[in-house]
Amino acid sequence: MDIGPYTVFYEDNSGDTLPLSAIQKHPFRPFAEKRNERTTFADRSVMVTWLRFTLRNTHPVDTLHVLHKTGVHGFITLYENNRLLGQTGISFKHPNRPSPYALPLTVPPLTERKYFVRVLGYVWHPTRISSELITASAGVAWHFGPGGVAENMLLAGMALLTGWLILMCLYAFYSFLISRDIAYLFYALYTGVSALFSVYSMNYRFSFDLDWLFPPQVSDILGPFHVALISAFYVLFVANLLNVRKGFPRTWRILQILLAVLTIQEIHSIAEWIHRRPLFLNNAVYIYAMVPSALATGILLVINFQSRSPIRPYLATGLSSLLGVSFIPGSLDLYFHDTSALADAFFNYPQFWIILGLAIESFCFMLALAYRGRRIELENRRIQERYTHELETQLGERTQQIEQQSRLLEQQHIRQLETEFEKKLADTEMTALRAQMNPHFIFNCLNSIKLYTLQNDPEQASDFLTKFARLIRLVLENSRSEHVTLRNELEALQLYIELEAMRFKEKLRYQIHVSPEVDPQYLRIPPLLLQPFVENAIWHGLMHKPEGGTVTVEVRQPQDNLLHIEITDDGVGRARAAELKSKSASKHKSFGMQVTADRIRMINRMYNIRTTTQIEDLVDSYGEACGTRVTLTIPV
Repeated sequence: MDIGPYTVFYEDNSGDTLPLSAIQKHPFRPFAEKRNERTTFADRSVMVTWLRFTLRNTHPVDTLHVLHKTGVHGFITLYENNRLLGQTGISFKHPNRPSPYALPLTVPPLTERKYFVRVLGYVWHPTRISSELITASAGVAWHFGPGGVAENMLLAGMALLTGWLILMCLYAFYSFLISRDIAYLFYALYTGVSALFSVYSMNYRFSFDLDWLFPPQVSDILGPFHVALISAFYVLFVANLLNVRKGFPRTWRILQILLAVLTIQEIHSIAEWIHRRPLFLNNAVYIYAMVPSALATGILLVINFQSRSPIRPYLATGLSSLLGVSFIPGSLDLYFHDTSALADAFFNYPQFWIILGLAIESFCFMLALAYRGRRIELENRRIQERYTHELETQLGERTQQIEQQSRLLEQQHIRQLETEFEKKLADTEMTALRAQMNPHFIFNCLNSIKLYTLQNDPEQASDFLTKFARLIRLVLENSRSEHVTLRNELEALQLYIELEAMRFKEKLRYQIHVSPEVDPQYLRIPPLLLQPFVENAIWHGLMHKPEGGTVTVEVRQPQDNLLHIEITDDGVGRARAAELKSKSASKHKSFGMQVTADRIRMINRMYNIRTTTQIEDLVDSYGEACGTRVTLTIPV
């Protein structure tokens, strides 16, 4: 019996903060003036509606036993004559009650009772509040009538969709364990959370006890699974299939922002599940909660059309179904008036639309994964065939290369023997050249000793012999090595010049300058390389000048791997020396210079370097010859 015409109501906009005593002071309005909660959006997320009606039992002996039914709501509290009579709702278990959301009333004979009913609903899609009286037998009969059949068919349909989601989750997770493909893991998480959301929605709608399936602690955990978490997993899944991270980097940054928003929404949902009520009173937070999910779906749909992926048709169908079947009807909260009980059960239940869209999308995504796996299999087969062909080709080429390399190795072995022979020959020539330098140098020194002996000058002869002994020791030590330090070479050169200066009395002067950047103890050069040039400057440049002259040796290092040595004299120059044809000049035909030139040529050849010698004739401001400069450039 519909007792709406005999019921008055009051909407509590305080957010469920007023007790019954305060509510009784507010004016109640006729039930006919109450809005349809199912078809209108409320401004607040917590909606409290109070109902008031009076029952009078006029029968003299019979007691009235009835159930008061208001519909499916979060909390339903019944007061009888200001006394709490009972509570029911989604969060209450009532296994023995004929109608789960109805509370029993008992009115003795010839008695009148006043009742207050507090109906508390949450967020943006509550069911319509009714005021009906039914008997226990009518509650049982309702399950076999049109309404009960429709609800049972809705339950069967949602159970089939839930079973499909669970099956896809298990299949995808098994595929991930086999292939380790991250796309299967995202798909398994997406379908698994969707199945849990569907189970929770069925329990919300039909209030069946899940203890036969899960322990109470597990079934209670299903509460925080929100559409945001489902959306986050399918965004990751589709983005992985379309390779959005690399193919569309700018769009991927937008999707990352949306994923962060979805994560925040899921955290908000968990917090509300713990708090057991909405955290925001403004209902717009919940009305537009699906906007981030719909926006992410639309972006993925656009990317899918822009991509060249062969699975585009499957993804397009799945994303379109999710957008058109789940998000748009769910966000608009569509309601169809004046429909049959069956149509009303299916079409006016938002969770059914969401789960139907998820199931269709999961089916399309599974087809996409299957087609993707088939293409990967074909591609692997093509790669295997191509790899086999390449191996055969490479084997043939390798065989030819081995034959060619065998012939090349024989030729290289012959060339190696020739190179080793040439190197040994060059080493022998270098040794012979160094051996030629030593007697030539000693011969010149002995001539000087002979001169002091003939002059009967014992002190000078002793000093000369001391320096000559040191010089001979250095020459013998240096001649054993292919390279000596610059310090040893300059010390031997200084001893030689001092011996020659003693012979020429005061006619020969010398200067040796070493730049600060040069490290004489570290740098190494061929031995006896500088002495022939200094000797040539003394004998061919300075001996023709009556007053004598100066020999200057400058050592610089302009680069880390390059050494410059300049030997300068202020003698008569090469042209004048050639004209004089003196006896001294005829006796010293630059044997040391020729040997040094041959040594430089051998050094360049053996060590593959470029040691160069440059000789310049110096002239004064009048154009007269005033000396010679020899520049040696030695790689170090």
